[in-house]
Amino acid sequence: MSINQTIQDRIRSIPAGQVFGYQELPEYLRAPEAVIKAVSRLVADKKIQRLSKGKFYIPKAGILGLRKPSDGELIRSVIYKDGHLRGYITGLALFNRLGLTTQVPRTITIAINGGRQMKDFGSIRIKTVITRIPIKEENIEFIQYLDVLKDVKKIPDSDVNDALKIIKNKLEGLHSEDVQRLVSLAVEYYSPQVRALLGLLYTAIKGSSNAELKSTLNPTTKYKLDLNSKLWPSARDWNIN
Repeated sequence: MSINQTIQDRIRSIPAGQVFGYQELPEYLRAPEAVIKAVSRLVADKKIQRLSKGKFYIPKAGILGLRKPSDGELIRSVIYKDGHLRGYITGLALFNRLGLTTQVPRTITIAINGGRQMKDFGSIRIKTVITRIPIKEENIEFIQYLDVLKDVKKIPDSDVNDALKIIKNKLEGLHSEDVQRLVSLAVEYYSPQVRALLGLLYTAIKGSSNAELKSTLNPTTKYKLDLNSKLWPSARDWNIN
C-alpha cells in the first residue's frame, strides 16, 4: 500500500475535531517528506483543515457548517506536542477552575517548556509563558497549587485569606508522599514567599512546622500579605503578616 493511501486510512481513523500533527502519524518517522505531501493533498482536497503550522484536524459538520475543534481540544493541542505533555494551564483560567475567582478569561495562559507565543483561534486566545519546571503528568496538580501561592495577591475579585483557605482544603486531601513532592517542588523551583505560604498551610493542616521549608527561609525576611491573624495564627511563625 502506498504512503498516500496509508496516510488517508490513518487519518480516517482520527475522530473529527481532534487536533493531530505529523509526529502522531507513525509513517512520519521513516518517510517524513512523503507524509507531508500526503497530508498537504488532503488539505488541498479539503478533507482535513490546517489549524496552525504542523497541526491539522478533520472538521465536524454542524448546523451552521463545518466546525472548528472545541476550546478544550485547542488547549490540548498546545499543552501536548508530538504526543508528549509539555505544559499546563495557569493564570486566570486556573484560578477560575479552582473557584478562586468568578472571572472567566478569553485568553488562556499555558506554562510550557518552550517559547512565548500568542495564538488567536477565534473562540479563544492562548498565551504561552515559559516555565523552567520539568513538566510531568504526576506533578501538574502540585505545580498549579504552587502557582496560586505565587500569584495569590494578583487574583482578581479574591481575598488572600479566602484563596488560602481554598488551597488549604485542596492540600488536606493529599497523601504524605504527595505532600513531600509538593514541598520538594516548592524548595527547588519557587520563591521564599511561596515556601513561607506553603509552610503556613502545612502548619494549619498538620499542627506542626515543616522543617525542610523552614530551613530554606531567611529568618529576617518578612512577607506582607495582610492576613487575618485569627484565621492564620501561625502566620508570624513564618514571618507573614
